[in-house]
Amino acid sequence: MIVTVVLEQWDLNNIHDRVLSVTGVKPTNEECQKIWDELPEDIQGVGIQWGTGDSVFRDNLYVWLSGRLKNK
Repeated sequence: MIVTVVLEQWDLNNIHDRVLSVTGVKPTNEECQKIWDELPEDIQGVGIQWGTGDSVFRDNLYVWLSGRLKNK
């Protein structure tokens, strides 16, 4: 079963800040939602359970984003 999570503005803001810190680019809300949709399930799970403002989620997002940049 595929579940789609539509993020609230608070969540989008947290993802925005992490993307900005990694890339230097300000993403749109749509881009932040797309990044969420592409995250591995374990990182999404932390975001759902503890919130996107949680340090574990933010750290995991940072590592994941950094890894994607290195692979491009």
